[in-house]
Amino acid sequence: MSRIRRGTSMSTVLVCWLISSPLEAENWPGWRGPNRNGVTSDTGVPTTWSATENVLWKMPLPGIGTSNPVIWGDKVFVTASEGRDQGELHVICFDRDTGHERWHQRLWGTAPTLFYGRSGMASPSPVTDGKRLFAFFGTGDVFCFDLDGGLLWQRAIADEYGPFENRFAAASSPLLFEDKLIVQCDHYGASYVIALDQQTGANHWKSDRPEVWLSWSSPQLVPSGDRVELVLSGSEKLDGYDPRTGSRLWKLRGLARECVPTPVLGLGMLFVVSGPNGTHIAIKPGGSGDITDSHIVWKNDKGTSFVPSAILVGERYYIADDKGIGSCLDPHTGKLIWKKRFGDKFTASPVAADGKVFFTNEAGSTLVVDATQARYEEVARNDIGEEVYASPAISQGKFFLRTAKNLMCVGMN
Repeated sequence: MSRIRRGTSMSTVLVCWLISSPLEAENWPGWRGPNRNGVTSDTGVPTTWSATENVLWKMPLPGIGTSNPVIWGDKVFVTASEGRDQGELHVICFDRDTGHERWHQRLWGTAPTLFYGRSGMASPSPVTDGKRLFAFFGTGDVFCFDLDGGLLWQRAIADEYGPFENRFAAASSPLLFEDKLIVQCDHYGASYVIALDQQTGANHWKSDRPEVWLSWSSPQLVPSGDRVELVLSGSEKLDGYDPRTGSRLWKLRGLARECVPTPVLGLGMLFVVSGPNGTHIAIKPGGSGDITDSHIVWKNDKGTSFVPSAILVGERYYIADDKGIGSCLDPHTGKLIWKKRFGDKFTASPVAADGKVFFTNEAGSTLVVDATQARYEEVARNDIGEEVYASPAISQGKFFLRTAKNLMCVGMN
């Protein structure tokens, strides 16, 4: 085992990245896919399967984790943790087509802390640009690998800035912007957001967030006019930063005290949900200072979720709350289009491809809904008989499910 040592305009480019070409969208490079919104332009994804039908392969995973699988080309990456304090960390690469293990890095975490019993220290999803793979853990460690498993650099930011102090450890999934890896670190200790150099791991900038005490949400990038905004949900408010410098641009009040879902971008708006007992908020990006009274388009306090993120597909906004109630809203007005009891509890966030939305509950049943219809139309329910707490991934016609014990690849034989 390795042991950690202590120690064109950009908005145009980003808009092109957010739209993403079909070729690029075949990868699932990080949390919630190509554009961090759960949606891919991939086609040919199966809509029916079972514990055996259309299962191309299934591989056991060490330990626990709720990070979603990350796919680039013919490689599938996943993280996990185990041990009494969940300080034994794993980064594993599987072959996309066969499930064969290509490489497996075993590492020790710097500062194991309180953790959720289903995720341990492996809640944050890794992220890749096709050259490097970046993995962040609840132990406060950041690792950078080449895609063949070679360790390029590591940072023990919990050792430098203090361990994470909350009951579920760190869960925020990092994102890539230009030459930076950006990590949101909100907790009961000294909260901050940090940008690390992708090649070296050195700080580009670090911005303290003294007024924020808790969040498990992941950051989002938003194009706004001639600038790009880094948006963070946390502790009763939303903050917009300059991702190049770390300077704060604006804030918006009105979120719940604890934030888990990641904001969703689309139709010229940013959609934010927080709960329990929170609200959905649609906002216009941009502005400066306190934009609470000037940039809110609509609010709706019905059907909010604590853990699952929402998803925007075409002209409809969907969410499944933690108790298994699914809702579809008009994204322009926030008005309810339909509500349906999906059944069981939900932790995973929905994903979408080819005009369909896939909702996977904790019992391992994936409900497929036709997103081309305004009314509720169920396509299929697919049970695998295993518990699922991690969000699925879609890549190159295949559907990847991380269960409590295994990684499964579903596809057409």
